[in-house]
Amino acid sequence: MITPKNKENPILSLFCNILIPVIILKNGNKWINKILIKYHGEEWFYENSMIVDISSIVFFIALICPVIYFFYDLLNRKNINLISILGFINILLTGGIGIFGAKFGLSKNWFILKEGMLPILIGLMLIIMSKYRQSSFKNILLNKVLFDNDKISISIKEDMRYEFEYIVRKAGYHLIAGFFISSIIQFGLAFLIVVSNPGESSFINFFSLIIIISKLSYNLLT
Repeated sequence: MITPKNKENPILSLFCNILIPVIILKNGNKWINKILIKYHGEEWFYENSMIVDISSIVFFIALICPVIYFFYDLLNRKNINLISILGFINILLTGGIGIFGAKFGLSKNWFILKEGMLPILIGLMLIIMSKYRQSSFKNILLNKVLFDNDKISISIKEDMRYEFEYIVRKAGYHLIAGFFISSIIQFGLAFLIVVSNPGESSFINFFSLIIIISKLSYNLLT
């Protein structure tokens, strides 16, 4: 089992991955507008408001915290796997769509597709691992953060080992099914919640709600 020093700090994770980004997304436009008006005046602001893409700046600032936290957690716990890498890629794709979506004419459908694809990719990766990398698959299920695998191994008698392996495999299939169910849910929620395209002012408000839902569902499943 991983020592307490190397465990993830759930409060810090909550602040960096959900609370701070959502607060910035909800209030960023208003804060930046006030700063620009204060230092450049209202006349300059209204003349240049169409030139300065404030929404993209807000997206960039909001994603700084999750990106910094990813590297901080990586250096602190030295625990990286394909799921965490996919989660990080998801952050980058989210930022890319939010920041550059309007510039490249991306519609909300790209964001909706991205929201539903991550759980599918993780589920497919776990299926492949369950067939060809069974030891790695077992390590994901019997996570060292949650379980003392040495004690478990000592406690299981030889005649019970097959039954234990069966229970672990069954739990793995339930986990895989959970990711596919999560994909359907996130597709549906993103389709219902996100009704505007990147670059539109209302897109940020819908996006902040999606962050909360997708991050909580991701944490529950992983």
